[in-house]
Amino acid sequence: MCAIIAAVTTPDDRAQIASANRDFYRALAARDMRLMDHVWLHDEWIGCVHPGWALLVGWKAIRQSWVNIFASGQHLQLMPSQVVIHIEKDLAWVTCTENITAHDAGEWSYSLAQATNLFQRVSGEWKLIHHHASPMPAHGSSAPTNAARN
Repeated sequence: MCAIIAAVTTPDDRAQIASANRDFYRALAARDMRLMDHVWLHDEWIGCVHPGWALLVGWKAIRQSWVNIFASGQHLQLMPSQVVIHIEKDLAWVTCTENITAHDAGEWSYSLAQATNLFQRVSGEWKLIHHHASPMPAHGSSAPTNAARN
């Protein structure tokens, strides 16, 4: 007979995931590579899709993308809103709207992105394994309905 050991979700898991998600956005806002290093799982199969970018796979490529973003000099402020946390055993995902304020070359811009952050429990710690952010449509526009696509 084979015993199946399933991870038990605790009330602390939700708080720990919320904290890990906040740390991700803190690292981004502060351009803090040390904190970004701590948030992510360092493995070759993890993924990241920045708004408008192709999929990056593996910690080396993802880390380099953050180094390049932080070195760009563009000031980014991201405030997640509409944050929803889902937990299933050792996997959790956070969906949110990223409210992005950017300052570059003397100009301010504001945009929205829809993001999904996937976390995996590794050695008792929740680590980011995938970040995907996509630009949201401009105000007043909407995606085509199923009827319009057919």
